[in-house]
Amino acid sequence: MKFNNWKLTDSTIEWAGGKPSAFSIPTAQLLDTEKVADNDGPLYKWILLATAEDWLDDDELYDLNFAFVYAAGAAGLKIDYQVFDATLDYQFEILDDGEDEDDDDDDI
Repeated sequence: MKFNNWKLTDSTIEWAGGKPSAFSIPTAQLLDTEKVADNDGPLYKWILLATAEDWLDDDELYDLNFAFVYAAGAAGLKIDYQVFDATLDYQFEILDDGEDEDDDDDDI
């Protein structure tokens, strides 16, 4: 199964796009969480790691979010949707901040 440039295998979500970068999420670790200093609760680690990759654009990250939910369901994993929503809120804040910085660069 593919979600644009993301390929789901029995054991991973893998980047399958044309860029020369690699990113692979082991399904067994899909729901790993971590705490972020400026956030109260746990967030899904792999979405944060992907968001930090400069070579992934917003659309590719959104596609990953869909692949993430699908892969969890296909593997029988139970997503905590409060954690997922908090993770996406955090991701969108980061993406918005990045757009604001790009807008500031245009003024120079």
